[in-house]
Amino acid sequence: MLLPRWGPEAVRTAWRIVQARSEPLLDRRQARLEFRDDGRLVGHTSCNALSADYRLDGPRLVLGALVTTRRACAPLLMEQEDRVLSALEAVATARVRPDGLLELRDADGRGLLRAVRADLPE
Repeated sequence: MLLPRWGPEAVRTAWRIVQARSEPLLDRRQARLEFRDDGRLVGHTSCNALSADYRLDGPRLVLGALVTTRRACAPLLMEQEDRVLSALEAVATARVRPDGLLELRDADGRGLLRAVRADLPE
């Protein structure tokens, strides 16, 4: 499936999370999100796997209940996980900027999470 370069449909791919709640991620090796065509979001926080149903309506992003595994990790990774999960819980919109960066924002337009396409080199 060819994805548009920008806009809501461009969200439906795999992303590497680089920032959550205004802080860069300490460990980006596994921190990822994948918006699948079937309406499932799957990913990883660098500590635990996550999944949820999602719906995109233009820029509006609605996530269902987030489900995660319950593995304990180092304190800094647990803090990073909390930032990723709290960002996802507050998300209201998603867009891919012209420079290719995915931005998730809350209902007031504040940035919550940023990611780059997973198929791009770091």
